[in-house]
Formats: sequence, C-alpha cells, structure tokens
Amino acid sequence: MIVVSNATISTGKDNETRRCHIVIDGEKIREILPAPAQLPENTQSIDAKDMIVLPGAIDPHVHFNTPGYTEREDFECGSKSAAAGGVTTVIDMPDTSIPPVTEKKNLETKLAVIEKMAVVDFALWGGVSGNAYRAGTWQKAMRDIKAAGVVGFKCYLISGMAEFMHLMPLDLIEVMRQARELGVLVGLHAEDREMVVSRQALMQTGGRRDPLAYYEARKDPAEENGVKQAIALARETGALLHIVHVASGGAAQAIAEAKKDGVNITAETCAHYLQFSYEDFDRLGSVLKTAPVVKTKADSARLWDALCDGTMDFTASDHAPCPKKDKETGSIWTDYGGVSGTQILFPFAFSEGYMKGRLPLARLIEITSANAAKRFGLYPRKGALAVGSDADLVFVDPKKKWKVRGDELESKGKLTPFEGYEFTGSVIRTMVRGQTVYNEGKGIVGKAGFGRWIRPGAMF
Repeated sequence: MIVVSNATISTGKDNETRRCHIVIDGEKIREILPAPAQLPENTQSIDAKDMIVLPGAIDPHVHFNTPGYTEREDFECGSKSAAAGGVTTVIDMPDTSIPPVTEKKNLETKLAVIEKMAVVDFALWGGVSGNAYRAGTWQKAMRDIKAAGVVGFKCYLISGMAEFMHLMPLDLIEVMRQARELGVLVGLHAEDREMVVSRQALMQTGGRRDPLAYYEARKDPAEENGVKQAIALARETGALLHIVHVASGGAAQAIAEAKKDGVNITAETCAHYLQFSYEDFDRLGSVLKTAPVVKTKADSARLWDALCDGTMDFTASDHAPCPKKDKETGSIWTDYGGVSGTQILFPFAFSEGYMKGRLPLARLIEITSANAAKRFGLYPRKGALAVGSDADLVFVDPKKKWKVRGDELESKGKLTPFEGYEFTGSVIRTMVRGQTVYNEGKGIVGKAGFGRWIRPGAMF
C-alpha cells in the first residue's frame, strides 16, 4: 500500500480544506484518514506536506491524432503532456485520426495502436460526419460504437476537414434523434456555417490574409447563432447536447437561458478563450489561430463569469498542435488552426482561477475534474478524491511560480500563445491509479501503454 501523507484536500465547501493521509491500495483509494493519525504499517509513504492534493484533472477534448497525422501530435507525446499538466484522463476526439472513428472497425483500428502508447487513462469520442451520414450506414455505426463504449458523438455544423465534413441542420436533427434513442451525448462544434463561409469569401476576394480577416469571418454572431440553432434542435429532439469549446459570451448567455428552460445541455470553454482576445490574435498571429476564433475582452470576462455561475460546466484544452512550419504558410487561411493546450489546462485554471480568487477550490475541482467525469459517465471512478475511486491525484505546490516555455512542453507541439506567462501553482506529481506518471524532479516516469481505456459506467 501507498500512503500520501499530510495532504491538504478540499472539503467540498468553497475554499475550506483539511489535512489527511490518503491510503492507496492497488489502484484505488482505500481510506482517507485525518492527519495527524498514525500511518498504517507496511506502507510506502509519499509526503505531501505544504501541497494541495486534488483529483486528477480530466481533459475532455484532445486531438492526439493517432493513427494519422502524427507529425503534429501522437498519443504518447500527447498523454505525456497531459501527465505533466496534472491531467490523468483525456477524452480523444474522433475526427483527426485516420480513419476517423465513425465506424466500429475504425474504433478498433485506433484502439489497437493507442493502447500501446497511452501514459494516462483515456476515453474516446465517436463521431458522425457528413461523409458517414451520406454513406447511409451511420445509424448502425452509431449503435455499434455506442455499445463499444464511446462517451458520445462529435458532430460539426462547420468543418474544414475533408475526412470529417459538417452536417446540415436537417442531418443533425436525425443524428440527435438517434442519439436520444441511444441515450448518448451529441458533442457539437456550433458555428453558423453560411455566415462564416460568406464572410470568408468576401475577405479572400479582397485579398485579406491577415489574422484579423480570419477574425472578421468568424466573429459573433456566427458562434452565438450556431449555438442557438443547436439548442433549438436539442429542444425539438430531446437530445443530450454538449457544446464544445465555447468562445462567445453571447453563446454562453444562450446556454444559460436553455438550462433554465430545462434543455439537457452542458458546455466547455478553454484557457485561450478565457485569456486572449482578437487583439492578441492580431499580435500573435497563427499561434493563436483556433476555431472558433478568440473574440473580445468582454467575451472573455463573460466566460469567466459563466465558469463561476455554472453556465460553463468545465474546461477543456482542444489540444491540437502542429509543427512550426504549418503555422507559417504565408496566409491565415492556410495556416493550421489549433493550440498545444493539455499541459496548460489545469495549471491555468489553478493559477488564474483559484489563486487569483475567481474560483473557490471546490469549484476548481468541479470545472477541471468532477463535472466532466459526471457528464461523460466516468464518475465516481474518475473525477473524485474519495474512497473507492481510482487513485488519480495531482499534487500542487500553491506557492511556486513558474513560466510557460513552449520548448519544455512534452507535446510535439512547442508553440503556445502562453509563451512566457507566469503561473502560480506548480504540478509536483501526477498519479494515475496509484502510480506516479509524472514527478517534477524526474519528469515523465510513466510508461507508454500504462494508460487504460475507460468506458462510461464501467467501474472496474
């Protein structure tokens, strides 16, 4: 047995904490003893004095690309990056691996590769693309993939990927109806496609290739309209809806109103939307290119409010890095969109949320771990520091300051819009199922293949 001694943990009430010893037996938390109780005999002790110990973070939105576009990122490097950032479970998207996870055989192909590479535990999204919809076998594929154990189905109202095209609204209605029958989530990239495409054509016709042209093409109300359309479809079909990577204050307001009206909807936002605006995009260029695009400072402020008041249910990274050359094609339209985010996700929320007083400790745990675990059917195995839960823990020194350096990220993607930013609160150790996978002094100590596929509702 392992005992994490002298840990400071949350009581679940605002910023209230208590000191304890966490007894780990195998992969599970066996006991939580009040400190300074006597430690059990014949145990290995890990001293957590002066550290806050939290449930391991969950990143519910990553693109690790294996198999497929592994020159950008692969599952081993991505999961190492997660571990270094205190993330113990990732949920990988279906659209940036080849073949995309729109059929059971594609899921099996992906699993055969990534199970040998994962350093942290992982769950998987399935997907319904426009390609799959038009192939005519999507309904059976949804049933098969859901039965295999995906957490939900990712869809797009607008997509830039030939292998995973958008759905038309009438298509999405049918997918939502099928998802409702299966009792499974639809995760939606929600932007008004017609608005974006028409604006983009105007910009390109005018010869614009700069970051602000991309912003002008995708600024609100494009995202707000897309979210409102999705809410209307969810209301009509009764589907369980999750809006991914919300960047818009107007979209957040629409989500808040939908929740009050009883729509079964959740939403996530990302560190880059909480921190940056289009003015930063103009300054930083393609390093900060994402879809949806970063918006105004007022949008960022509204998203922080939405995290505090429960409108935004949790944070996610939308981790999607690439080599530097893919960000320097000479045109904002062809520069690759995406950020290296999974290693930044939890430290950002801890530093800029908890340490700056925006979020109480209990709410920090909800947005970085518990709420995602609950929404995707992984709780309380994941997302909880409790007896019987997996011993997924992140140890944080709350006083230690550090600066983000892209070349020190474990990801293949070394570019980050947070380059040089100073955070307060450093991840000292990350444990997955009772095993240390990251140690500040030694770096990544977890082995590829240790990470395990976690399916909704599977407690053991």
